[in-house]
Amino acid sequence: MRGRALMGRAALVALPLLGILVWYLVDVIARPPAWMLPSPQAVASTLWTEHDRLWFHAQATIGQALLGLGLALVVGLAIAVLISASRAADRAIYPWVVASQAVPILAVAPIIAVWLDYGAAQVTVAFIICVFPVIVTGVDGLRSTDPALGRVARTLGASRMWVWRRVTLPAALPALFSGLRMAAVFAVTGAVVAEYVGADRGLGYLTEISTSQFETQVAFAAIAWLAVIGIALFAAVSGLERLALPHRRHSVRPAWRTRRGLASAASSALGDADAEPLAARRRQG
Repeated sequence: MRGRALMGRAALVALPLLGILVWYLVDVIARPPAWMLPSPQAVASTLWTEHDRLWFHAQATIGQALLGLGLALVVGLAIAVLISASRAADRAIYPWVVASQAVPILAVAPIIAVWLDYGAAQVTVAFIICVFPVIVTGVDGLRSTDPALGRVARTLGASRMWVWRRVTLPAALPALFSGLRMAAVFAVTGAVVAEYVGADRGLGYLTEISTSQFETQVAFAAIAWLAVIGIALFAAVSGLERLALPHRRHSVRPAWRTRRGLASAASSALGDADAEPLAARRRQG
């Protein structure tokens, strides 16, 4: 088991290391200008020397992404509950939720930036991108609950709210967490898109300013920060899922289907097969 875990971790690290190696070889062989493609050493040095500046802008992006994600969770779950509980809401709201994603966010972000102040615009754009997967997976999860479980609980005297809290919502949590993991990554994208359109701080703003001034190594460092933030938010949601659904970390197969269980069943069967002729001979004797 430890060997498999080590192999999995090695495979996880191998891909980015391979990418950095290819990047280094391109820089050594092709020798592009520093303003076009900085070397990995230059980007690493910028990450260290400009860490205060990068952290200043990262705080804005992290805050906007978290606010947009939290707002998407609250509003998206409420809309998902309404759609799954009412056919009228399903027909009136769900098609517009889908249609809202047909409009490119780059076309909407400038208008939102005109309407709202800095910060609020970034949170709004992040919310618009995040809320769709929360609604869709929430509706699918709530609708996938076995209605027989609710009927049995109601027959035993449970209220509708009790059934929803103890039966419907727990059954929908796996699907809801799947949408929330996607939304965690989309939140960073939404915040950065809005920062490109109009902002006075943030990693997206820093990337735009750096590239316009041909400080490409700073832009690469900001992109590295964005990747780390997205991975961290994804991992945080996955951690919450493990806490809320601990049973999903373990196999749901019965014990007799595991390797140890199969071996035990096989040895028991062989023992019974050997015992049957002995018992027959005793009866004959």
